[in-house]
Amino acid sequence: MSIYSCDTMVALGNSTKSKKIIFAKNSDRPINEAQPLIIHQASDHAEGTMLKCTYISIPQVSHTYRVLGSQPYWLWGFEHGMNEHNVVIGNEAVWSKEPEEQKPGLLGMDLLRLGLERGKTAYEALKVITSLLEQYGQGGNAAINMEHRYHNSFLIADPNEAWIIETVGRRWVARRVEDIAGISNCYSTENHWDEGSQDIKEYAYQQGWASPDVEFNFAKTYTAMTVKHRNAYPRLKRLNKLLKHHKGNIDHSTMKAILRDHFEGEIIEPRWSPADGLFVSICMHCLDVNSSKTAAGTVVEIEKDKLSTWWSALSNPCCSVFAPFYINGTLPKNISCAGATFSEDSLWWKAEQLIFAIEENYPKYSLLVRDRQRKLEEELAKQTIPENPTQVMQENVNHIEALIDTLYSEIKQDSLQTTEFQQIIHLAEAKKIAGIKE
Repeated sequence: MSIYSCDTMVALGNSTKSKKIIFAKNSDRPINEAQPLIIHQASDHAEGTMLKCTYISIPQVSHTYRVLGSQPYWLWGFEHGMNEHNVVIGNEAVWSKEPEEQKPGLLGMDLLRLGLERGKTAYEALKVITSLLEQYGQGGNAAINMEHRYHNSFLIADPNEAWIIETVGRRWVARRVEDIAGISNCYSTENHWDEGSQDIKEYAYQQGWASPDVEFNFAKTYTAMTVKHRNAYPRLKRLNKLLKHHKGNIDHSTMKAILRDHFEGEIIEPRWSPADGLFVSICMHCLDVNSSKTAAGTVVEIEKDKLSTWWSALSNPCCSVFAPFYINGTLPKNISCAGATFSEDSLWWKAEQLIFAIEENYPKYSLLVRDRQRKLEEELAKQTIPENPTQVMQENVNHIEALIDTLYSEIKQDSLQTTEFQQIIHLAEAKKIAGIKE
């Protein structure tokens, strides 16, 4: 299975224009796996209550925090999310020499949501995730209609600091971010970490993966050198190169631009268009029905003394609008609605349908839509946190839906026939699975 997934990054205040921490992530999931935005209220729970996660139940805690998250429609957990205390987390799939657990456990997305619901700071969330990992393990199929198992890494940030956790089964290492950091679908912790499992080195020595006579390198020791690693490492390098280039002047626009990146200006820049199916990139397109594509992008500039704004793009960021959402309001119904197949009442599915139409001739149709999308995005970026977030979010979503409907109609009415025959074949199969009828 040729599925790939996700890129996550953070810039601390010593590297940003505003001196605030900025977090960003692209969530890449299997083709047609809808990913709506969800809010779960803060709640008190009676002693002895059990919590049903995706595959297993665990004891509930006495109080859980309010959370906003991007949630694959069939899962309990989040791909990335934020809580009422401005803790933000994103996860990554990683692959190791250590086999994945086959019995049910907590998915990485479950651990992410649990960290948000139970952690008031980034460090508290780290402790929540690692303690649950050690107790219950990470196990279970992380995709629908295909087999997709992996270990996880996490990037956790709050207004004061950020941490990276990288896991191997029930073992883990964690390092504090010093300035900028981007992670992808491969281990990035090498010779230094701040906390971790006590036997992380000894276990590797026992397996014959490393020698105590050589300086220990976590990533080199535990990495499985497969095609998944080879496709992830260029994205890891690209993320960090772009962050380093903009260091000291990074703002939310910088992060949005990185999430829209397709290796432009590099030797592996797409030959004809980002949708030509040649390489995976930070903004990932439909290579074929067995691969993943970007389902949602998010940027959060983390506030210290007030709630942060959650900037979210549905489907591929390069042809989408980043819109502001607020955890203290009620989300519009159509932003939280999505299922296994296309439906008119789901804004995520409408955005995905538009992307499929654009990809039939990306060089032409991306130019058709981009100026109007960016104009709306610039208007939305002028907003401050509103007194009535529910009303403002509904108005924003109405503007986005109207634009999506207009752009989709214009593309479908276009009389020029595309010459992207290979892409049409991939998209036709994906749209059939999605239930998109034209």
